Amino acid sequence: MNPLIKKAIIGALTYIAIILTVLPFLAVYHLGHQTTLLLYAFLICFVSILSPRLRYSLPFYIVGWFVTLYRFFPYGEGFSFTWFQRYFYDLQTALSEILAGKVGYITELVAVTIIVTGILLFAVFSIYIQHFYIVYGAMCLYLLTVVIFNDFNLTWHLLGVCFCGVLCSLIKTQQLKTVREWSFWLGLTLLCSLLLVGATLLPRTAIRDRLVAATTGIRTQANQRGFYQFIEEHGAPSGSRTGFSENDRQLGGPLLDDDTVLFAAQQDTRHYWRVESKDFYSGKGWINTIREEDLRTVPDSLRIADDNYQQDYLKEETVQLYLQNQGDYLPLPYGSNHLTIEEGASGFIVDDAVQRVDLMEPQQQIEVSLAWQPADYAAETLQSLPLQQPDTPVDYTQLPENLPARIRQLARSITEDQSTIFEQVTAIENHLKNSIEFRYSKTDAVYPAEEQDYVDQFLFESKVGYCDNFSTAMVVLLRTLDIPARWVKGFSPGDAQTENGLTTFTVRNRNAHSWAEVYFAGFGWVPFEPTPNFQNPDRPELQTTTVSSEVLPETSSSSRESSTSSSSETSSSTTTTATVAPAEEHLFSPETWQWIRSFLQGIACLVFLGLLYLLRRYFFRIRIWLIARFRSEPLPTAYPVLMKQAAKVLFHADSEPLSEYASRLEAVYPIFHGSFIQLTATYEDYLYGGKPIDGQQQLILHVAQQISQLKKINQVH
Repeated sequence: MNPLIKKAIIGALTYIAIILTVLPFLAVYHLGHQTTLLLYAFLICFVSILSPRLRYSLPFYIVGWFVTLYRFFPYGEGFSFTWFQRYFYDLQTALSEILAGKVGYITELVAVTIIVTGILLFAVFSIYIQHFYIVYGAMCLYLLTVVIFNDFNLTWHLLGVCFCGVLCSLIKTQQLKTVREWSFWLGLTLLCSLLLVGATLLPRTAIRDRLVAATTGIRTQANQRGFYQFIEEHGAPSGSRTGFSENDRQLGGPLLDDDTVLFAAQQDTRHYWRVESKDFYSGKGWINTIREEDLRTVPDSLRIADDNYQQDYLKEETVQLYLQNQGDYLPLPYGSNHLTIEEGASGFIVDDAVQRVDLMEPQQQIEVSLAWQPADYAAETLQSLPLQQPDTPVDYTQLPENLPARIRQLARSITEDQSTIFEQVTAIENHLKNSIEFRYSKTDAVYPAEEQDYVDQFLFESKVGYCDNFSTAMVVLLRTLDIPARWVKGFSPGDAQTENGLTTFTVRNRNAHSWAEVYFAGFGWVPFEPTPNFQNPDRPELQTTTVSSEVLPETSSSSRESSTSSSSETSSSTTTTATVAPAEEHLFSPETWQWIRSFLQGIACLVFLGLLYLLRRYFFRIRIWLIARFRSEPLPTAYPVLMKQAAKVLFHADSEPLSEYASRLEAVYPIFHGSFIQLTATYEDYLYGGKPIDGQQQLILHVAQQISQLKKINQVH
C-alpha cells in the first residue's frame, strides 16, 4: 500500500474517533463551539497527514492550539499578549486550586485545555507515532467515565472508537493488502461489534445480574481506592458521596468514596463513633423530630451519657481527639464521656434527647480530651429482658401508614421461632447480614421509584445497598414488631496505627456509617450492626464460646453530602457465638471470591496464551540454544530440529540425500555462506562414519539464526 494512502486512511480513522470522543465532552459541559472544536480536530489531522515530519507541523499545532482556546475564552478582548497573560494566570490558578483540594471538580477552563491538548496528542500519537493502544485506550477510558457519571448511552461511540483502532492497527501491520483480507477483517470487526451491541442492549437477565453481582467486589475495591472520585469529571456528579450529613430525608443511590481525614483519636480501644440518632421514618429517609428541643450550652467541660443506662461502666480510658474538616458535630464512643476542650472551640452545645454534642465556634484545628468509660452490654442479661418502651414522648415504633404489608410479614416470618426480644433482634440482624440473600455495594445501589418505599424496594427488589439500606431496614423491621428502635449514624473505628506505644485511629469521610439502636430496660439504647462485612465492637456478644474474628475490611458509608469518603479498616478480636453473629466475615462472599478467582485465572490464562503466541517464533531458537548449551554432543539432537525448520523454508523429500538438500538450500538462499553444508557434512560423518564430534555449538547457533531469518522473510512475503 502506498505510504501516503496508508497514512491518509489512518488519519481519517483517527479523525472519526476524535469526533466520537469530543461530542460527549461538549454534551457534558454544555460548551457550544462544536464547529470550532471539530474544525480544529480536522485541521490537526489534515496537517498531520500531509506533513512528512512532525517538526514541520509544530508551528501550525501551536497556533491552532491557542486560536482554539481563544475561541472558547475570548475574555472580551483581542488575541494579544494580554490575552496570553490572563489565560495562563487563570489556568495556573485553577490548577493550583485543584491540586490543593480547594475544589472537587475540573473547571471549564481546565477541561477545555485538556480536551484541546488531547485532540492534538491523539492525532500526533496516532498518525505520526502510530501508538494506537495508547490513543484508543485513552479515548475509551474517557467515554467510559462519561457513561459512569453522566448516565449517557455511548455504546455506538465506544464501538466506533474500537472499530477505528482495530482498522488502524491492521493497516499499520500491513495485513490489509488484498480485497479478501479487507473483507475478512471488516466482517470480523462488524460481527464483534454486533455481538457487543447485542450484549449491551439485552434486557436484564439472570446471567447479567449474576455477572454484576460477581464483579461487585472489584468495583467496591476501585471505589475504596478513590478511583471513581479521581475520574469524576465535573462538579455535578450523578451519585452522592459518602460523609456525614444533616439531611437524610432522601436515601438511596450510589455513593463515591474518598480519603478526606476528619479526625484522629489517640486511644487503645477500637469502637464506633456515634454522632446522633433520628426517630421518624418517612418511607424515603429519616427526620429528627426532637432536634430543636431544649439545647443547652456548656463552657468547656461536660459529661455526656445515656441516662437510660443503669449498669456499671467498665474501666476508664483517656482518649485524645484531634478534629479537622468535620464540621460542628463531635463524634463520641458509647458509654460515659467526660469531655474537656483543650483548644479550638469555646464550648459545647448539647442535645440530650439524641445525645448529640456540637462545638461552639469551632476553629480549623480542635483538640478534645475524653475520660471515657465503655458501657457493658452483657448479652446474657439482655436475653432475659422483656419488651419495654422507653419513657419518652417520642414514638420509637413509628412507621408510615402506607408501609407495604409484606415488610411486616417478613419480620414475623424471621422471628416466628424466637421467644425473647434479644433473639428477635438478633434474628433480624442476621437475616440482613446474609450475604447470599443481600449484597453490599455502594456502586450498585439504586434510588427507589417516586411512589416506592425505600425499605420495601431494598428488601424485595434490588437487595443491593450499603449501610443506610441495611440499618434502615433493620429499624423498620423491628418497629413492625413494636420493638423500640432508632436509626443512628456516625463513623466506624477508622484505620489504626501504633507508633512509640501510642495507637492512633484515623477516621475519614469513607468511615461514615449508620447502624441501628434497640432499647433495653436498664441498658438504654444498645447498638446492633446489620450491614454485611461490618462488626461493631460495642455490640453485645455472648461469652459462652470464644473465637477470634478475622480482620474485617470496612467500606461503609453513610448519609449524603458534598464531602467525600471511602475507607477500609480492620476489626479487633471479639468473643461471639454462632447464634449471635457469624464469627468470621469477609469483604467478599465465598461465591464472589470464586468468581474473582475464576476471572483472574481466566485473565492469567489469556495473558499466558498471548505471550506464547507472541513468542512462538522464538521457541525454535530457544530450543536450539538449550541443546547447544547443555548437551555435550549437541549435533545429533540439534540437526533433526534444524532440518525440520529448514524444510518449512525449502521442501525436503524423504528420498533426497542430506548433502544434496544442503547444497540446494544454499544455492537458493546464499545467506548461510556454506555453514549449512558444513554442518550437514559433519552430521553425516557422525551418522554414517561414527566420527567423533568436537564442539559445533557456535555453528549450530549460527545455522539456527539464519533459518529463523529466512522464516521471517518468507512470512513477510
